Amino acid sequence: MKNIPIAIFALLINSACIAQTLRMDQVPPAAANGFKIKFPNGQQPGWSKVASDTFEVGFINGKKEQTALFDATGKWLQTETEINYGAAPKKVQDAFAKELEGYQIQSVFEIQTDTELTYEIIAFKGRTNYDAVFSAKGELLKKEEGSSDE
Repeated sequence: MKNIPIAIFALLINSACIAQTLRMDQVPPAAANGFKIKFPNGQQPGWSKVASDTFEVGFINGKKEQTALFDATGKWLQTETEINYGAAPKKVQDAFAKELEGYQIQSVFEIQTDTELTYEIIAFKGRTNYDAVFSAKGELLKKEEGSSDE
């Protein structure tokens, strides 16, 4: 089960460049309804198709900007919320400091699925950046290097 959030995350990353922006009439009614049920206070939804049966919605929920994934049947898959580094658990902060010592944090996301809560930290040093995903217990689940000019 640990690999499900990582697989969903990989799907998002791989699909981000080819995500297709959708008008509301192009969003499956079940996915739109799933969003309304899961996030009744979600405002200004913007939809995109990230895979043949996976839809991403970006929205404002209170004062937070969030994204969520739903499948075509309306099943919620995950929610991603950008947070401040200090809001991440101490174990995640400690693991980041150990794994990516000397790297500057660009952004931190809390990723919630129905089975797991993870934290994605995007950090850089010089022309190198890393995308690291940690469990709430501070376990490194994924670390991917990329060039900052990509």
